[in-house]
Amino acid sequence: MTPTQKSLEQYFAEYGVTDADKKAKLLPLITDLIYDRNMHVVNLETEADEYRKHQIEEGIAELEDEIKRQFESCL
Repeated sequence: MTPTQKSLEQYFAEYGVTDADKKAKLLPLITDLIYDRNMHVVNLETEADEYRKHQIEEGIAELEDEIKRQFESCL
């Protein structure tokens, strides 16, 4: 499945974060990571080279792992 861009709110919903204080604590930790991930998705959509696409997909997976770690550390 091709990755798609995700918003902060989509991540909060995915991890079940509804408390405003927890969201405020997470925002500075995940905002740049989510931005970087979404930029990787944009680059993936426009990339023609298969090797480069694979590298971008690996980068997305690494960012997803880091986003998950940040959520788990705060919950």
